[in-house]
Amino acid sequence: MWMWLRTLLPELSHPHDRSDADGLNWYQVVENQRFAVLRKGGVINLASTWGFALVWGAGCVWLSQQWGREWLLLPATVSLLFALGLYRRYRLIVDTPTSRLSSSAQGYVELCGKAALPEGESFRGLPHLPVMVWLPGYVEDQPFVLEDSHGRCLLYPQYAEIVTRTGDNHLFLLHAIYPGQPLYALGELHTQRHDTVSLERRERLAALLAEWKNNPQQLLQNFDANGNGQIDPDEWQTVRAAAERWVDDDIREQQRAPGMHVMDGAKAGQLFLITNIPPEELAQRYHWAALLHMLVWLGLMGLAHARF
Repeated sequence: MWMWLRTLLPELSHPHDRSDADGLNWYQVVENQRFAVLRKGGVINLASTWGFALVWGAGCVWLSQQWGREWLLLPATVSLLFALGLYRRYRLIVDTPTSRLSSSAQGYVELCGKAALPEGESFRGLPHLPVMVWLPGYVEDQPFVLEDSHGRCLLYPQYAEIVTRTGDNHLFLLHAIYPGQPLYALGELHTQRHDTVSLERRERLAALLAEWKNNPQQLLQNFDANGNGQIDPDEWQTVRAAAERWVDDDIREQQRAPGMHVMDGAKAGQLFLITNIPPEELAQRYHWAALLHMLVWLGLMGLAHARF
C-alpha cells in the first residue's frame, strides 16, 4: 500500500546489494530516508507536492469508478483539511516578522541565516560523505546552529516540522541540511543568560581554592609573604580574598557576555518549522497547493452531489 509513496519522493531505487567502494549501502540510505522525510515533514507537506496532486487525482477517479460518486465526499473533506493547513502555513511565513539575533527579540519569530554545527563539533553524518548538520533517518534530533551576521541560535529539531529539498551537489538523492546552506526557522525564541546557568558563587569559590591547594608550590610562591615555607592564617585570608576577587570578576564577565539564543519548539497550536528552502519559495508552494486543494474540494463536492 505504500508503493505509491515512491513516486512522490525524488530518490531512486537501487538493488539491495548496491554499495560503494567504501562499503556504504546506498539502497539502505535511500530507504531509511524515504519514510524519515515523510515523518519529519508530515503528510501536510507531502500534500503540497505535484506528485501527490497527481496520485490524489488518480485515487479520486478510481474511488468514483469503484464505489460511486457519493464516496468522493471523503477525499473532498480531506482536501479541505489540506487546504486549511497549507494556507495557515502560508500566512504564518508571510505574516511573522523576521528577527535579527542581535535584537534578542523573544517569542514567536522567524529567523533567516545559514546552517552550522555547534561549537566544538567538526563532523556529523555518515562515513565517506560530506559533513551534514541534519540527515533524516540518521541524524535527526541533535541540535544544530542557525547563524546570521549578528549572532547564533541553537535549534533543537526533535519536535520541529522539517521540510528539505535535495542538495545542489553530487549527492542529489539525499534530503539533508549542510553547513553553509541557507536556513529558515519559525518558532519560539528565548535566550538563556549565563547568570541563570552558572554555578553558585560559593561553589565556584570552593572549587577554585581546591584547585590552588592542589598546586602548593605555586600557592607558596604567590602568597607566602614571610617566606617560612607555609601558608599562615593571615596569609590564608589573603589567599581567600584573592580567590573571591577572581570569582567575582569572572561572574561579572559572564553576565556581560551575550546570552545563548535557543529555539526548541512553539506554544500549543503554533508551528515549529525548519527548512533549507527559501521562505518566499516555500510560502508560494503552500499558497498554490492550498488553492489547488480548495478547488479539488469544490470539484469533488460538486461531483458527489451532481445528478447525471
